Amino acid sequence: MPFVNDQLVSANLIGDQGQARDWVLPNEVPIGFIYNKFEHAVMMATPSNLEDFALGFSLAEGVLHRAGELLAIRVCELKHGIELHITIPDNRLQKLKMHRQRRAHRGRAGCGICGVDNLSDALRPLPKLTADSFGLDRGAILQAINLLPDYQPMRANNHTVHGAAWVAKDGKLLFAREDIGRHNALDKMIGARGSSTACGFALLSSRCTYELVQKCAMANIGTLVCLAAPTISAVETAIKANIRLCIFERKTKALLQFSPPV
Repeated sequence: MPFVNDQLVSANLIGDQGQARDWVLPNEVPIGFIYNKFEHAVMMATPSNLEDFALGFSLAEGVLHRAGELLAIRVCELKHGIELHITIPDNRLQKLKMHRQRRAHRGRAGCGICGVDNLSDALRPLPKLTADSFGLDRGAILQAINLLPDYQPMRANNHTVHGAAWVAKDGKLLFAREDIGRHNALDKMIGARGSSTACGFALLSSRCTYELVQKCAMANIGTLVCLAAPTISAVETAIKANIRLCIFERKTKALLQFSPPV
């Protein structure tokens, strides 16, 4: 039986005896990443857009350098989870095996670096990107933020999952991906973006933490807009990677740019 993205359940209202309310809960499923029969990672994620997840995770984690290096994907649904069998060039597999970033543990949906072996793997060196040359327009950003709910059908049902969207520089929202984990949603968006070099920016519905900036750096995304505040490490990492990091402050409707310093 195929895994579902969400499920309708009934919950009792506390204080109202006998009263119940229907609620849609999102699903999270163990998803294994297997490269050329080499078991690399297991992530808890929403079972949607799995081909995008396979490519985006591979690019964002440095397993692959280009989308064209992904040779094939086979999705296998098992009784207790899903396996993504990913075929990559032998030289990429050898580098993967040699690298100490061995994530052959379970990664929680709420954490982007679970399962790494040591601190050096968690804080690996990142490329310094060429700064995006286009100017960020406040109206374009607000337009994309207002459009984001229309591109999140799962969130409309369960009010829970995160969204990651790719937005053209004029504010046109091109596509979005959803997942119970904010870093998984970003991986899926990166996979959907593939090898595109079109100007634009990433828009995330979540707070901004280190691993989200890290993934953008690995995927050559030079501008990141989030709908909640960043951590210190996120800002520091964005500065080092030359990523323009902006935050939308919901209460005041302000747009703040934290990096690069302006």
